[in-house]
Amino acid sequence: FEELGRQVRGKAVAVIGGGSVAMDCAESAFKLGARDVYLVYRRSYAQMPAEADERQAAQSLGVHFLLLNQPTGYLTDGSGRVKGLRLARTRLGEPDASGRRKPVEIKGSAWTLEVSLVVEAIGNRPDPADWTGLAKLDGRGLVLAGAKNRKTSSRGVFAGGDIVRGPALVVQAVQDGKLAARAI
Repeated sequence: FEELGRQVRGKAVAVIGGGSVAMDCAESAFKLGARDVYLVYRRSYAQMPAEADERQAAQSLGVHFLLLNQPTGYLTDGSGRVKGLRLARTRLGEPDASGRRKPVEIKGSAWTLEVSLVVEAIGNRPDPADWTGLAKLDGRGLVLAGAKNRKTSSRGVFAGGDIVRGPALVVQAVQDGKLAARAI
């Protein structure tokens, strides 16, 4: 933890994302002594998946919210150290599959935010190849598992949490673990 504090202290930090993990990362960077913390999100404040109290807590600490900005790349020095985050402004278009209005890049709006540390808190997706032969997958690449016991299509293989649900809450993953444990 002390080493992380040395890496962050006095620096300008960008956190990419709008969910709970992004808020936690932004708050942590601030508490570790970052000079400035920028939360970069490509949609609007109202579309952020983080809870309202998490957003307010980050704001009350002094985290700068850069909304409607899409990261497009990194600016580095000659030795590979981050010097900036390349961004483009966005506007909200038609709703996408999530039901939220899709961010559309505004042509000619590119700019660079000078930071020396970037944290990508943008979620992740499971790699279906990791489950090849172990379980059947749905159309999104998530493992199919019984709702009451978390059994997969393979004998003795159980699954829960994000690999079954997609991005979700920790308490749901814990519940999945309990269901699987009872079934086992």
